[in-house]
Parts: sequence; C-alpha cells; structure tokens
Amino acid sequence: MAFIDSLKQFFGLGSGSAPSGRSESGSGPVPTDSTEPTPVVSPVAPPPDPARGAMPATPQQREQLYRFVVDKLAAYVSETDGLPVGLTLWIRCASPEEEDRMAVALYAGQPGHFKAELSRHLANQYIKLAPAWQFDWQFVRDALPADCTYQQGNLGLTVVHPQSSQPLRARLRTLTGQTVQETYLLDPAVQAEFRIGRGDMVQTASGRVRTNDIAFVDSGEPYFDPQRGEPNLSVSRQHATIRYDAANRQFRLFADAGGLPANGNKTKILRVDDTVERADLPGVGYRLAHADQIELGGEAKLLIELL
Repeated sequence: MAFIDSLKQFFGLGSGSAPSGRSESGSGPVPTDSTEPTPVVSPVAPPPDPARGAMPATPQQREQLYRFVVDKLAAYVSETDGLPVGLTLWIRCASPEEEDRMAVALYAGQPGHFKAELSRHLANQYIKLAPAWQFDWQFVRDALPADCTYQQGNLGLTVVHPQSSQPLRARLRTLTGQTVQETYLLDPAVQAEFRIGRGDMVQTASGRVRTNDIAFVDSGEPYFDPQRGEPNLSVSRQHATIRYDAANRQFRLFADAGGLPANGNKTKILRVDDTVERADLPGVGYRLAHADQIELGGEAKLLIELL
C-alpha cells in the first residue's frame, strides 16, 4: 500500500488524508491560527440637530416667561388702586414645533396651572392684581400686536385695566421748601401736564418762556422766606414735569433738562417701602404711587396723594 500511495502522490492524486482547510466531514472551513478576527464596528451616532440644541429646556423657557411678566409689572409693586384686571401674554413663534414647546412651558394641558404659578411669582415681588383677574396667552407667527402694553424680543404683554370714565386725580403737598401754594390739585380733566421748577415764569436756554405750575419761590421774590426757602436753591428753574397717563390711569414723573445729572442736578422718588428710584433718564416717565415723595435736588420734597 505504501508503494501505491507514493505513486498517487507522484501523479498529484493526493493521499488518503483529508484536504487542508476543510473538515473531514466536509462541513466547512477549519479555522487556523493565521485567520484574523473580523473587526467590530460601533454604530455612529447621528450629529446633534443645531436648531433643537439652541432652544432652552422647557423649565428655562417657563422661567423666562415668568421673569418677563414680573419685570414688566414692577410698576405695580405695593399698588392698591387701578389694579390690572387681566393679562394677555403674546409669544411669537417661528414654527409649529416652537409653538408645541411653548405650549408645554405654559402647561397647556393643565388649565390654570401657569396662572397659579405666575400669581406666586407676582406675590413674591409684592405685585398685586385685581381679584379674579384673567389670564390668556396667544401665539403669533409674524409680529407682535402693535398695541401691546410691553414688548421685548419675541414676547409681548397686554395689561387690561378696569373700565373707568373718570380720570384719576391727585394732590401735591410741599414737605420741605417754599412753594407759591402749600398744596396743588392735579386734575387731568383740567390739564394733563404739570411743570415743576423754581420761579413762576422762567426763560429756558432756547429763549422760550416756561410757566411752572408747581413753583418754588425764587430767592429774588419779595415774599421769599430764607429759612423755609433754603431747599429751593437746589431746585432747577426747569426741573421736572408730571404727566397723566390716561391709558393706564397713572401719574408719571419726567426729569426735565435742569433735573438731570448731566446738568449737575438730580430727581428722585422716595417710595413708601423705603426704596429710592432715580428719575435720571431723559424722556422716561416714572410711575408715581400714593404717598410717594418727590425729591428735587436733594433738598426740596413734595408728597403726592392719589384721590
């Protein structure tokens, strides 16, 4: 048999042993030490969507809404008269997806919940609204309504006030300083603007004559009292103006040219809660509340009483 096997090998007919690389049963390839394992490829995660990543999380959006409303209603801190009876929050959304996210932030599925949380935030800042006040929110796609009471970015707020045909009246009383009258009635039915300054009639830098409705006695007047009138020397001839805001039934204080820091003077509102608000921005009206004191030049003071 050895001779026959040798003969088969000589002519390339193989031997009786099984072929290399396959099992003897012919069931498949036999792995060898030289065979390299197939590398395992980990799945690649899709890149994050930058549009979605730019949007703040829902709790952050909700806090932004609370903060916007509270900031805009700061004028009603410790207020008791003419309280708003309703609020409408306007939100400009660029897409339906953004509306869906905002709806979640507004607790759309839990009616009344957002209003209840907003009430808590307002109460924490001593901001009062009328009993049974109403709250609503609206989405807009293009632009916020032009008649919004306040606007900031993509948010708007409409403040609804009680209907009243009678304007709010006020009385000014001199606390320190000497004025032509001891008290002044501010009646918007008669006039809506009341100028404050030293002297009845003064000439401005442009040459125009200005009439002061609340006039501090000038030192050159014969009835000037040096003791009572000493604070008058800190009051500018064109110091400030009180204007009536009929839409919001409020009196607002505006610092005129002579009452601004740029001209070496100052105008302040001393609030009932002992806080101080500086009226130092030209063209900005600062709300006056009952029992506020208006300080002119650091010395003269007027008390406002809402009637």
